[in-house]
Amino acid sequence: MVRDLILALLAAAAAGVLPGLFWARLLYASGAGRAGLLAFSVAFSITLTSALALAASSLLGSGITLPIALLSPLAVFLSGFVLYRLFGPPKGRREPLARRARARFSAATEGRGDREDLSPPAVVRTARAVALPAVMVLVLARAYVGPVVHDWPYIRGIDQYIQSVMVNLALSGGEIREFMVYPPGFHGFLAVVSRLGGLGPLDLFPVLGPAFLLLPPLALYTLAREIWGRWVGVAAALFSGVILTSSHTFLIEARYLHLTTAQFLMVLAITAFLGFLAAPSVRSGLLLSLIGSSVVLYHPVSSFYTALVLGTLGALFLPYLLIRERRTAVGLVLSSGLLGALALVYAWETYSLGTAIPALLGGANGGTGAAVTGAIGTQPVYELSHLPRAVSSAVLALGLAGLAALALDRAKEVGAAARPYFLAKITLFAWTAIMFVGSRTAASGFPERFERDLGVPLALLAAFASVTLLGAALNAGARRVRLAATALTVPAFALIGWQAYTNLVEAAGPVTTERPGETERISMTPEFEAAGEWLRRNNTGGNILVSPYLNGLPSRAMLAMGEYSGVQTFDEGRIRRNRDLPPSGQEPMREALYAIQNPASERTREILDRYDVRYLVLYKSDDPTSPDGNAWRGFEERPDLYRKAFERESVVIYRPLAAEAAG
Repeated sequence: MVRDLILALLAAAAAGVLPGLFWARLLYASGAGRAGLLAFSVAFSITLTSALALAASSLLGSGITLPIALLSPLAVFLSGFVLYRLFGPPKGRREPLARRARARFSAATEGRGDREDLSPPAVVRTARAVALPAVMVLVLARAYVGPVVHDWPYIRGIDQYIQSVMVNLALSGGEIREFMVYPPGFHGFLAVVSRLGGLGPLDLFPVLGPAFLLLPPLALYTLAREIWGRWVGVAAALFSGVILTSSHTFLIEARYLHLTTAQFLMVLAITAFLGFLAAPSVRSGLLLSLIGSSVVLYHPVSSFYTALVLGTLGALFLPYLLIRERRTAVGLVLSSGLLGALALVYAWETYSLGTAIPALLGGANGGTGAAVTGAIGTQPVYELSHLPRAVSSAVLALGLAGLAALALDRAKEVGAAARPYFLAKITLFAWTAIMFVGSRTAASGFPERFERDLGVPLALLAAFASVTLLGAALNAGARRVRLAATALTVPAFALIGWQAYTNLVEAAGPVTTERPGETERISMTPEFEAAGEWLRRNNTGGNILVSPYLNGLPSRAMLAMGEYSGVQTFDEGRIRRNRDLPPSGQEPMREALYAIQNPASERTREILDRYDVRYLVLYKSDDPTSPDGNAWRGFEERPDLYRKAFERESVVIYRPLAAEAAG
């Protein structure tokens, strides 16, 4: 595991950190210091490397080979380096938008006013140097301790198997969208990392997956520091990486892709948006366009978020800017146009946009149209009382306090100097409101995701509230104000400390879920792993059929371990729900389920032949009422049709004799 970890981290750094360094230095006027440059370097690396690798793969008609994996990040790095040498960094260095908020806390802790270039006391310099790294160490502990102690050599989260199949498709040159309606960006990037590190996807996730938890606090630090300064940034990183519940929930479900987009790339897109409004230029406009469109290359739900938030903000701000700052308004229109054009390029093939609209209007049953119509209105909305569990009580309480503090906060400057902070405040209010409304209606399609990702702006606001309280308690001023602030600060920081302690302890333990009847999301066993390894060794093409669930493990796990991409199988309830099904629609799922349940039928033989099924993987259960666990008996009773190829106590694999005869 140590060897795999080293290889994975080196490959991830080579493909996902270093290539975008000069692109970040070229386009980002760093108001968030080295951490901000690092955040944007990662964003440029993972998107440009992936886009270039996928373009090369498509052009050559191959998968992402080792030469492509080597040349793609190198090309991104060299192109950024050349452009940086030609044009240099952006002029100037942005100060935080809310100087007054920054000055208030700096004066209380440093006694030096609001400028960081004045020499602070040694203790403050030390605190500045270690604060963010200390938070990141806590984030790493939260991410890795549980998997190391309880999971390895397996890893928590069943969605890793879906992602693994798509990474394998990217490696082999297969079409990802035939498996799921997903953009190829994340899987193209991981295919590059897989080639560079020499690790298969299922070997990569256990060692690299937890590291994705570092991305949200890094992005939120960058945004918070751009608005309020260093210390609110550190607090935002703490709230995002240690206090917020939803980011860790995505981790233990292996929803790395959503974590990377909704809580990293989208946050940086909002940072770039505010940076453009504060200092409009060609470079800040390009930054907004490139980072904003990158979300579309990675994830459909996060693309929906980004379009809602940036689209709403554009509609709100454009009339105001046309009156007050026409140059900024024109720049915003041009940047948004470029963002939309790039997003269209990324989305065109993934979502088959030429046919998606007719499908939505009642045409085709499969593809993007079916995916969208299958999502709208089909996910129930949690009660409002569930919100503290989704985002944590500390984030919710202090986030609401942050909303109130933001409404009352007044910038010291007036006129044009205060305008960027005013627009930033409107941005935070709108972002929070959009996510809250989306979490309260099934018409959003993803109310559960909206609820969890509402925690991101709330974590940012909670950081602002906590630093404002501490600054007021420490600041020289009216005695009553200090006493009142102290009275609020003590319980607030006690809540923060307790939530951090609780989250770290829970993360270090075995993973559990809130769903009744489920005790773990780690369903892998040595027997299932042995079956998957046997399938991989004997995979000479074709497809497999798998019981819809293997003791809680989805059929996609066997597809991933055996390096297959079909046929996907679901139980009847999941098929009827018509949500998150493959683009092919319901019919192949029903045929696959029929074949598993009716091994002796002539129709089954036709189905197996049509889908080129080479093996059937069946779960064996002691429960006589389990339909999944007893389907194998029908195959056992027909040795004239099926040969037993592999067996363990809880899993058995049969080979159709017709497929064997066909070679």
